[in-house]
Amino acid sequence: MQNRRFSLGCAVVLGALAFHLVGCIQQTACAKLPAEVDLTQPVVAGKTDSFSANVREAIQKNPIGAEEKTKLFALFENADHTVNLIQTRGAVPAHHHVEHDELVMVLEGKGTFTIEGQNREVSAGDILIIPRNAVHSYVHQGDGITAVVSVFSPKFDPKDRIMAEKKP
Repeated sequence: MQNRRFSLGCAVVLGALAFHLVGCIQQTACAKLPAEVDLTQPVVAGKTDSFSANVREAIQKNPIGAEEKTKLFALFENADHTVNLIQTRGAVPAHHHVEHDELVMVLEGKGTFTIEGQNREVSAGDILIIPRNAVHSYVHQGDGITAVVSVFSPKFDPKDRIMAEKKP
């Protein structure tokens, strides 16, 4: 039953994400998409603005440096969401978010997500929903990098990234 509830919740969140980030049902309610998005700068938008960009192009324009273990680049932000491109060849330490839910879409690479003590092997194409207060971490495996799109709802506040050892 718990897996079925997770699947239904996943579908609801993905539907809402698609509605907010790809476009609107009624075009009169949405601002028009810009002709071209500058993928070297985050897009800060109004609540009703839509957003569309090519993540592969964003990776090419914002590659992880040779000495960097993890790189975060904000793609889009409005009052309701923050969309980040995260590239890593290392680990993301255990932490949680009190005020934010997170959706992670794996674009390339493979590794192990640990969410509330449960290990999940992931690779390109996998999607994870991480509810607020769930302690989670990631360890990259193999050559190359792992690249993900991470969507926070509501708009992310960096103060809400609480390392696991500080969880009450």
